[in-house]
Amino acid sequence: MQVNEQTATELARRKQITDAAIEVIADLGYGKASFARIVEHAGLSSTRMISYHFADKSDLVMAVLVSAIAAGDEVLDARIAGVVDRVELLRAHIEARVEYLRTHPKHLRAVVEIGTGAREPMYAVVLRDFRVGRLQRQLHQGQREGVFGQFDTAVVAEAVASALDGAAQRAAAEPDLDLTAYGRELADLFTRAVRP
Repeated sequence: MQVNEQTATELARRKQITDAAIEVIADLGYGKASFARIVEHAGLSSTRMISYHFADKSDLVMAVLVSAIAAGDEVLDARIAGVVDRVELLRAHIEARVEYLRTHPKHLRAVVEIGTGAREPMYAVVLRDFRVGRLQRQLHQGQREGVFGQFDTAVVAEAVASALDGAAQRAAAEPDLDLTAYGRELADLFTRAVRP
């Protein structure tokens, strides 16, 4: 079934299933996220409901990734609205990703679970772009414009991503962690590091 042919009811059901899958994957892990558990969490009558709206588990997992990444993009878009300065865009990117930890923890956990538990090559491409690809392109553009110094953009993008991974681990271990201050510190660190 093509998306443009879906009714509002079908789109709502698809969202309900995707949201339930995000919760189940985040709470139980990718390996334990069966259709039966998702159906139970969503309050649906049968796994056939999932099969009607998604071709297979891969299709559902891709919908989870798209939904989770879109939530992160909404946080980022709010931060970068009207910002044109490359240094401030980098700051906004880092602070938005840390804010995403606070505003959408289950979405992020689902993304991490899929990244560590799934072996589908198509997921790896999507996850890599979310984790480092966009940032690497932003860093490269800043270098072309002379705003950033010369460095290996892949290494710096991985360093930022690893620092964000560390923020997620620390936030999980310390629920009272001030993520706003944490994000600001990371942004300060990396915006200083990339200057010429």
